[in-house]
Amino acid sequence: MAVCDSENVSLKQLRSDQIAAWINDEWITRFPEQALTVAWASEECSNDKAIHKLDTAKTFSGYRFVSYESVECDVVNPVDYHSNKGVLTRRNGAFLLHFAAVDGEALVDVLYVATQYSDDLWYRLSLACMPMHFRPAWAAFEEECERLAGAVEPDDTVMVIGGRHNEFTPMADWSNIVLPVSLKNEIFNDVQSFFAKGATVYNRLNLKPFRKLLLAGVPGTGKTMICNALAKWALAQGYLVIYVSSAQKGRNDEYGSNFGKIQRAIDIAASSEYPTLILLEELDAYLHEEEKALILNVLDGSESTVNERGTLLIATTNYPEAIDERILKRPGRLDRIFVIPETKTQQDADDMLRLYLGEMWREAHTALVPKLVGYPGAFIREVAIHALTQVAYEDLTDVSLALLEESYRSLKAQIDARDDFLKHQNGAGFGFAATKVSGNGKHE
Repeated sequence: MAVCDSENVSLKQLRSDQIAAWINDEWITRFPEQALTVAWASEECSNDKAIHKLDTAKTFSGYRFVSYESVECDVVNPVDYHSNKGVLTRRNGAFLLHFAAVDGEALVDVLYVATQYSDDLWYRLSLACMPMHFRPAWAAFEEECERLAGAVEPDDTVMVIGGRHNEFTPMADWSNIVLPVSLKNEIFNDVQSFFAKGATVYNRLNLKPFRKLLLAGVPGTGKTMICNALAKWALAQGYLVIYVSSAQKGRNDEYGSNFGKIQRAIDIAASSEYPTLILLEELDAYLHEEEKALILNVLDGSESTVNERGTLLIATTNYPEAIDERILKRPGRLDRIFVIPETKTQQDADDMLRLYLGEMWREAHTALVPKLVGYPGAFIREVAIHALTQVAYEDLTDVSLALLEESYRSLKAQIDARDDFLKHQNGAGFGFAATKVSGNGKHE
């Protein structure tokens, strides 16, 4: 049964009073000679995942963490929480955390108690009892536990923020990306070089190792596929990959595109001990007037914490003219802008058609290639897919040139009809707002 906020506050006060009384009766009274204090504490200090990732050589204001153990507590039931992958995470109960002074034999014990105070598992409270002089060390210890609890380790999937699913596995190979050779090499070399050497250079110059790239181009030119292929490559290198979705997720996500999603991705990257790739599609959709300044500061690096191994943000946009000039023209906010073009040569169109037709490709199909120049890759893909579906529907064994040409004419007619409609509605054609549509349906 759900309870209101005021009831939750009362429940929290009641439980904290019970725990504080127990700490006083069972712990503080044992050490009358010590100046002990009870304080609110971070719930991550009993996060088993974080505790076991602690570097025992790391010091916290002159102390290092040694170990922790469970102790009996009459007012808190010990309950363990596990992640969806079965990893032990937060723990309810009472614990003794042992610390050793770096410059001597002195030991310090901290009594830590954590529990939930309502039926909702998210409503938790934690209290810690420690010597007064230990408070600075405890504050540093708490901060490290929170960082480690939020740290995500790479696996074979991309972490998704704000979408319908928590992760996805990219399928595109970089070798299958069709772009002008020089542009393709530039993009990949920029990404690879940053992770190989860039982070070291940034750190040496006392700069945050945070690089930002923008892929701009009309819809269908392959920006999403480029991101997909780079995500697959990054996962193969053992990097952490995060995808920020502009889609809505549940009732708590008031806006599909909001600054909170970007900030969460940056925070996860900052807590990671691995090089991190962040993919942010449709950057222009996030530039709400009320949040634009926040995003500017993040892109500047002035309000973002980045891990020392390097964070690379790759954003995309279909409408670069919608992006504030303070972003596009301010050095440092975007380090490079790559314009992803529609097919400009017959070779590019030929490569794409071969790729999408796969085993069904025939030399006769080259007759259609000249007509495909000037269209985005998504159009060429759809021409191939439409033809392949007709083969399946009609139980054919081959894609004839006639069938492929009919697929082209059918799709072109749809685009022409849509562009005519848009021109009559608002004077805009397919692609950028300022794009003109010529008589053959291609972009000028």
